[in-house]
Amino acid sequence: MINFAGVREIKMPSQEIINQKNSTANAEQVSESNLELVPQPKQEHDTAASPQGLPHAFVVMPFGKKKGPDDRWIDFNSIYQDLIKPALIEAGFEPFRADEESVSGDILTDMFQELLLADLVIADLSIDNANVFYELGVRHALRKRGLIHIQSGRGYLPFDIFNVRTLPYHCDENGQPDRQYLEKDKQAIAKMARATWESDHHRIHSPIFNLLDGLEEPDRRSLQTPLAIGYWDEYNNWRKRVVIAQRQDRIGDVLLLIEEVSNPLIKCEAIAEAGKALRNLGNYQLALQQYRNGLTMQPKNAEFRREEAFHLSRLKRYDEAVVQLESLLRDEPANIDAISYLARIYKEMWKERWVGISNEAECLQTAEESAHLLQKAIETYLQAYRLDQNHYYSGINALTLSAVFKYLARHGRDGDPEEKAIKEELPVLSGAVKFSLDSAALKDNNDVWVFLSLGDLAICTARNPQQVARAYKRALNRLWNNKFALLSTLEQLKLLESLNFRLEYVKSGLDVLEAELERIEHQEAAISSPTVKEPPQVFLFSGHMIDKPDRPRPRFPSDMETEAQQKIKEVLDNLKADAGDLAIVPGLACGGDILFLEACLERQMKVEVYLPFESAQFIEESVSFAGDDWVERFYRIKNHPQVALNLQPERIGPVPKGSNSFERNNRWALYSSLIYGIDRVRLIVLWDGKGGDGRGGTGDMVKQVRQLGGIVEHLDTTKFDYWKAQGAGIGNRET
Repeated sequence: MINFAGVREIKMPSQEIINQKNSTANAEQVSESNLELVPQPKQEHDTAASPQGLPHAFVVMPFGKKKGPDDRWIDFNSIYQDLIKPALIEAGFEPFRADEESVSGDILTDMFQELLLADLVIADLSIDNANVFYELGVRHALRKRGLIHIQSGRGYLPFDIFNVRTLPYHCDENGQPDRQYLEKDKQAIAKMARATWESDHHRIHSPIFNLLDGLEEPDRRSLQTPLAIGYWDEYNNWRKRVVIAQRQDRIGDVLLLIEEVSNPLIKCEAIAEAGKALRNLGNYQLALQQYRNGLTMQPKNAEFRREEAFHLSRLKRYDEAVVQLESLLRDEPANIDAISYLARIYKEMWKERWVGISNEAECLQTAEESAHLLQKAIETYLQAYRLDQNHYYSGINALTLSAVFKYLARHGRDGDPEEKAIKEELPVLSGAVKFSLDSAALKDNNDVWVFLSLGDLAICTARNPQQVARAYKRALNRLWNNKFALLSTLEQLKLLESLNFRLEYVKSGLDVLEAELERIEHQEAAISSPTVKEPPQVFLFSGHMIDKPDRPRPRFPSDMETEAQQKIKEVLDNLKADAGDLAIVPGLACGGDILFLEACLERQMKVEVYLPFESAQFIEESVSFAGDDWVERFYRIKNHPQVALNLQPERIGPVPKGSNSFERNNRWALYSSLIYGIDRVRLIVLWDGKGGDGRGGTGDMVKQVRQLGGIVEHLDTTKFDYWKAQGAGIGNRET
């Protein structure tokens, strides 16, 4: 089991940032000396594909040509195509108009769905169009935020919206965007779209929500249009992949799958699900980052705020966690889960005082002396349990800690009112918790947490150790390899064992649960890929392929293979790479990939290879053109016992619309390395330092690693001796 507590916080690059930066070939290059990013002239934006992950903008406007109030015609299709759509793309949005839907269905359904779900709605109020005003009213009523108004040429607006800021744009005599003002109008719309999107989350854009205090947005999940059902199908399919990734300890899969969810209806549900998966995998730092990402979307989301505090506490950042929970409880005083989490933090703070003290007498003495924190935890758990006695989690924790408090205070002063109150409440609390758990078990006979809690109850109340063993065995029948639940319960029992609390009963429970843990870990070892659990170093690689015959200017000619091979071996020697380390490569192409992997396998390293598609297609596109020798080397690596091959379509599904399979493969491999901590990762690049032939190349990988704060080892191919021997200076090569 990997200990993730020391993994430092990693800020994941947002998918929209990555896609915007990679949407143009050669948009940036890296200097040869220090890999500083050097901006290049911006090229035209490709609007053919919808970039994956961008915020969604729905445009409410008339269709076709319509006559305005001054009898002039306005070509609204031209206004959309030449002005509004390019402006929204430049602002970083994915624009959409109801008549653009290619799937069979009625425009009315699409319109309602977009008004409900779109991150931003832009309404063109140039004419008094009934449909536009109707749709505008629907958006005003459904959503507080994300709305801007534009218009051309009118001198007034209806009374109900006359005081709402409206941005003007210019039309020519044909009713099309005026070329004289086109760029200026684009910039104005783009600027307002960005400002509206980035405005403070407490800022309200709807006049209805501004005027009616206390009005709350409806739950979008309860307002599903017929077409929105497909989004929930999308979510269920996505969730299946996350569950599989979780069971196989594939954090890279989870991170990539989260990033690719762009639909606002399922985004928050996906973040919550992914956070749970990362927590179950034991990576509290990455789980914390997901919940914080969710809070940027929904700052008042109680679940995200609560989980943020929980994971801060898991990382032993107790003061921050308490502050977050206190803030949440000021907004929601009766939030039982938040109260329980606060109680858990007090319990952890109590444990910190004495856990790890080797001397038994000193350990017990310190635990007793710091019992004021234990008492605070008990009182807080009881506060939650009194609000809802069906909340068995708070009840069983209050009972267990009360029993421990009584045990520690057995030599306490007579007449201490606090000790006396806890002792007197124990029998009543025990009966209440038993009733809560029995009721919960009748309601859901497969809830493993209920049955594990019944085992915890037996620890405190059983009359013989066999009752404890039977209770936990009943829980194991419902465990379904839930390792997180098992480890959490074992942690509690080992805590009790260290205090010598009802030792015979605790050992009976430990015997049952530890045997099950051993079985699960043996099963995991049997099916796990041949990888290293805690490698000292993780080497991520990206590099040029051997030049294709039709390449106009040479970059990695086949005659440079020997020198490239030597340079790779030298950098691995300098970094002291050995059999304990791990290599991760997003590809198995002729040239850099194969040379690097051969060098790693010579050092007996474990290797993970990530391919964007099946081997046959990959060989056709990236190997076979260089000759049969490279194909044979491909298969030797692929079939090597130290190599684990991961295929993108099988593991994480088809490439989302607007994404690039090679770029996606880079991110998949990179995120798979993050389980070990970015501080252990070294990206080795065999690279000329220039923009690649498109998205997904080496330059793309360098940018992403730099965004995460990673270290890059650059083997600059422009400085190889090969070029000197050819008499071709850098100045004569491709720039």
